[in-house]
Amino acid sequence: MNKKRISLIVVPILAIGMVVGYSYWMGIPMNVTDPSLEFPITEPDKIERLSAYHTPDWGEPGVFHNGIDLVISENVTIVSPVHGAIISYSESINSYGGNVLFEIDIAINWAWTVNLVLEPGFTDTTNNSLQSSYIDVGIGQQVSPGDELGILLYSENYPHLHYMLVNFGSDVCAYNYSTPTAQDIFNDIATDSNSTILYPYPAPNTILSPVSLIVIGGSAIYLLIVLVVIRSGK
Repeated sequence: MNKKRISLIVVPILAIGMVVGYSYWMGIPMNVTDPSLEFPITEPDKIERLSAYHTPDWGEPGVFHNGIDLVISENVTIVSPVHGAIISYSESINSYGGNVLFEIDIAINWAWTVNLVLEPGFTDTTNNSLQSSYIDVGIGQQVSPGDELGILLYSENYPHLHYMLVNFGSDVCAYNYSTPTAQDIFNDIATDSNSTILYPYPAPNTILSPVSLIVIGGSAIYLLIVLVVIRSGK
């Protein structure tokens, strides 16, 4: 067997090994089980209203809201809604409002991720630095439902938690995967504030999801390379 053919065997084995190794090292369960989410804020009485998942024309025509906004009336405590591993924490500028976004990503398993985006609404350095200091998370940190992740500070500029659930790279509604207790909290807030939790949305197509397309595309390219190498070796 020549070196090219050996490499064709070794490369995918290494790739699979890296994925499995990363999952083991980060403590990410190697399954695709649907999640069961608890409520991500400990003080639901301080939530003023909701902005619904899949709201049409969100920010611009043709764009749908990819999460549920929990709009607050005071500072609130943000907690993990699920068992998982923190795989990312970032601070970035909102292209729409110019405020800073503080995003915590929690991997539940190979298929599911929760994105918690704290948006206090600040545009100045002092208050954004203060907000940053109230978030205490680390990459690889294992979390369970109720574990405190930080405090979301209040401002008068639409302060909210953008609560997002992702399945194989495609957003879905977190409410539909919440426990009955968490759904009751959502329902109470929606009733009290005359808010909508979600608008109808199509079921996600996992085959056409971003992650699946990458895997399918990568596999197709790999098979093409294999065929080229085999033919060239004849």
